[in-house]
Amino acid sequence: MGTARMGTAARGAGGEEVRPMTSIRAAGYTSHGKPGTSGMNQFGTAGQGPAPPLATKEMTNPEDVAKEKEKEVNTLLEESAIANSQKKYALALEKAKEAAKKERALCKHRESNNLMEQMNIDLTYSVCFNLANQYQASEMYNEALNTYSLIVKNKQYSQSGRLRVNMGNIYYKQKKYPTAIKMYRMALDQIPSTGKEMRFKIMRNIGNAFVKMGNYQDAIMSYENIMESRPDFQTGFNLVVCYFARGDTEKMKKGFTKMLGIKEAGMDAGAEEENEDGEEEDADLDDDDELKAVVKERRREVTQYIIQA
Repeated sequence: MGTARMGTAARGAGGEEVRPMTSIRAAGYTSHGKPGTSGMNQFGTAGQGPAPPLATKEMTNPEDVAKEKEKEVNTLLEESAIANSQKKYALALEKAKEAAKKERALCKHRESNNLMEQMNIDLTYSVCFNLANQYQASEMYNEALNTYSLIVKNKQYSQSGRLRVNMGNIYYKQKKYPTAIKMYRMALDQIPSTGKEMRFKIMRNIGNAFVKMGNYQDAIMSYENIMESRPDFQTGFNLVVCYFARGDTEKMKKGFTKMLGIKEAGMDAGAEEENEDGEEEDADLDDDDELKAVVKERRREVTQYIIQA
């Protein structure tokens, strides 16, 4: 019986290489493979390349179909909003119309398959609101008003009355000021007392509409209500202009004095002392800081209001 020197491979019967005692290779595997095993993998089967893609699951369940349709609608809504933010109003409107079409098809699908309990009222509201908003952005005012009207008349949308502000804005642009005031007042009734900021904005819109009509007395009433509760420079300036239109010099002086006493964000005493000439603040503000840029622009607006007043 023959022996092999330690550390060298021995030859067995037929000349086949026998695994040496000191080998670090796993039994049955070699880096070169055995003759006749070209194209074979470690499991002894022929390599077949990458696995084929998984077959798409065919949707036969009505619930699965509804979920897929709902995803498509949400995707179109998102694309419409993005296009609007990029000022691509035609594309935004196109996506909004397509979303509305698919949402109606979704509702019909659920009705025909007895899935009424899965009706998504919030999605329907979002689709209708987005469509109206895109009509408005595209200056298709009649279509926008019709869509807004459908929303506010639907009793399922409890907060939709606030959209009358949007309708009022459209009538304002159309110079239909009495109707705009009517819409603003109806919206004002829908805003709770806690929404003071929104209420003041609507009241300012009402005052602006009265000014356009030449009804300065009613405009003064709207502006004075704001100045008593939440004074701001724009409303104060409008009020001084109304006093001027009525020839009330004394109230003009009082209105201007009140404007000077308004404390605006970013207009504290320290900032005013440091930036008396307006030059130092420009040097200190970082162009990349959006908040500082807004404050700077706001200061310029305030200065302009005071100078004009």
